[in-house]
Amino acid sequence: MPLQNLRIESFRCLEDDQLALGPARNYLFGPNGAGKTSLLETIHLLGRGRSFRTRHAKQLTRHGAQAFSVSGTIADSEGTKNRLSLQFSDGSLVPRLDGHRAKSMADLAQKLPVHIIEPNTHSLIEGPPSRRRGFLDWGVFHVEQGYLEAWRKYRRVLGQRNSALKKGEGRHMLDIWTATLVESAELVEKLRIRYVAQIESLLQPIGKQLLNEVVNLEYLSGWSGSSSFGGALEASWNKDCAMRTTSVGPHRADLVLRMNGRRVREEVSRGQQKLLAAALVLAQTEFFVATCGNAGILLVDDPAAELDEGSLGRLLRVLDVLPAQQILTGLSEAMLPPDQGAPVFHVEQGKITKVVQ
Repeated sequence: MPLQNLRIESFRCLEDDQLALGPARNYLFGPNGAGKTSLLETIHLLGRGRSFRTRHAKQLTRHGAQAFSVSGTIADSEGTKNRLSLQFSDGSLVPRLDGHRAKSMADLAQKLPVHIIEPNTHSLIEGPPSRRRGFLDWGVFHVEQGYLEAWRKYRRVLGQRNSALKKGEGRHMLDIWTATLVESAELVEKLRIRYVAQIESLLQPIGKQLLNEVVNLEYLSGWSGSSSFGGALEASWNKDCAMRTTSVGPHRADLVLRMNGRRVREEVSRGQQKLLAAALVLAQTEFFVATCGNAGILLVDDPAAELDEGSLGRLLRVLDVLPAQQILTGLSEAMLPPDQGAPVFHVEQGKITKVVQ
């Protein structure tokens, strides 16, 4: 479902505006600090309910304003349209779908999957396990029905078990949560493992194109692979009591990338990390197309500044055949020549102008 138009009000440095986007590739050009990344941020916020630059929504409000709003219209192949909007006021973000208040941000996220490659995407490689779990869970949520419910149940029961551990309650109290915890954990684990296997099959050819290397993706459970989760809970009982928290489970899982058999987190350059992280995002985007027919929108922030000429060329060739709506930013058309006929916008001091080609 491509994003047809976007309306912005009182967001960061951007002037209040509305722009129409093309269904394939779009370009944003302008000097540093002009507002290009802020524009990508509005779309990320609309599809994910949060910024990729800050955790504090109040910081997104234009100086002197008390509220901001972002809205957009998406349309499927049959012409059915949905209106998505987010409004920040009185310290809270309110999501709406077709004018009605949404139950949660998940309602908007399901309609508009937003993928992003930006200067900090390499944190997928060198960042903490929680960063990779977030990437994984967001992907599984979109393609596996029932995953969100299982994950929420697991987190809720995990919180109850940890609360009991902190209070030093006896084993009979903790056993109350064990069956539900194990049931939800095993479903989360099953869906994650299936997803990772499918993503890896797409990651390998993309990794070959971007790096000319063999790339593999491995899922590490949050407990020893030789035992069931129930057995792992039993084995960690004394440790959990001492630490007063649950030390095993899906909340401790991780993803491991290997290039030619080497763990990439430890043995590759920063440039290779950026390409590997981009490959992960692109594999996930391709999988969305294959699985649910809705790739969503891919945001690529200033790739010419992040990659050398050869790496940029390889990335653009992969993007050329990716059947997803895309928005690419750059300092100038000379650094990132736009495709013929693609919508081009110029951003200067927060003002967005469409360029007539």
